Amino acid sequence: MNQLARVLGFGLLSALAERLPARAAMAVQIVLILVGSLLPLWPLSRGTIGLQDLLAYSALWLAMSVGTTLIRLLTMTRAGSAAQFWALHYAIMIGVLSLVTGIWAVILISLTGGGSWSTLLLTGLAMLLANAWALADGWFSRGGRTVAKLWQVLLPGYLRFVPVLLATVLGAVVILGEYDDYRFLVGACLVVALTVIDLTLAVLSYRRVLQPS
Repeated sequence: MNQLARVLGFGLLSALAERLPARAAMAVQIVLILVGSLLPLWPLSRGTIGLQDLLAYSALWLAMSVGTTLIRLLTMTRAGSAAQFWALHYAIMIGVLSLVTGIWAVILISLTGGGSWSTLLLTGLAMLLANAWALADGWFSRGGRTVAKLWQVLLPGYLRFVPVLLATVLGAVVILGEYDDYRFLVGACLVVALTVIDLTLAVLSYRRVLQPS
């Protein structure tokens, strides 16, 4: 078992991942992503949660992405001292911007009311496990941290931020302008965009590990 993964608390997941072939491990990752990303559409369509709740949920998703990206930057082996510089830059830029979107989502909830977050517990847990599994399996157990290039670690974080920012701006316009007919559309576009990004990055990550360049 990778000792660094154990130190960071990914020992159990790493031990499980090492017992699975790469395709099976990727299937686990895909299922977790689908559950964590797509299922929030169900309570949104039923009115159990509102668009403002989904925006806050996406801010938490982005915060998890920031955390996993920083772990990758600080544990990758090919970037050297440049990784530390970019870790600081990334933490300040994307970290602060994700905090701003989260605060704005909370403001929207305080102005318009929130829904039942208990319905998001399962999806939130799946999202957390998806991030942990990606680190424990592809990054540590299968040696992703030894083959990844700096831009391959940084780019996903910026890609993830764009739909969250756009949805937060459009969501505020829709919610405060009382364009109720468009709330589900904005939420669906956000969820689909995040799902496509995460699925694409997961597949590319496994390909990079299996066929390092």
